[in-house]
Amino acid sequence: MASPNKARVQAIYKSAPLPHRHTMLAMRKSILEIIPQAEEVVSYGMPAFKFDGNIVAGILHAKNHVGYYPFSGSVLRLFPKELKNFPHTKSAIHVPIDKPLSKTLIKKLIRARISQCPVKTGKIDTSKYSKLDGYWKLLGIAAPARRGLVDNNVLKLSDLKKWTESDFMKIHAMGPKASAIIKREMRRKKISFKQ
Repeated sequence: MASPNKARVQAIYKSAPLPHRHTMLAMRKSILEIIPQAEEVVSYGMPAFKFDGNIVAGILHAKNHVGYYPFSGSVLRLFPKELKNFPHTKSAIHVPIDKPLSKTLIKKLIRARISQCPVKTGKIDTSKYSKLDGYWKLLGIAAPARRGLVDNNVLKLSDLKKWTESDFMKIHAMGPKASAIIKREMRRKKISFKQ
């Protein structure tokens, strides 16, 4: 785990007491098997999983349980039967310290959360991006970061000459993977950010 973001995520897992940590890591494994392309980030002080530009799950230890957070107040109410044996609030499941949620249940929760995300609900028209993000697609940049670049009228590498590096990193969905690919290509083409 080399990036600062991954180091922060790892530090949170390490800070959890051992019984909690085993449960958190078991759920992390399930989440990454369900959405292997998820980016691990820290959100609201917890390890969280970003998919297609949206946080879709988070996990954090508490004194007497491990919290599972779908990052939406309208997901858990969809599963009254599945959650009847778990204490929970509108936005968190209180998972027993030594009994991780099943992969089957996590998959249902994540699918429900993803179904609410802007791309899935049609709030983002992806067709406009496909006409403009070809260069970034060729570089292997993921769709959310490509949309962020297009939204900021950054359509090719040379457009970044007008940007400071710190402003570039604030582009929506510009995570460690996308920024590393772009910066490597900038070095290769001898293009620099604005100073």
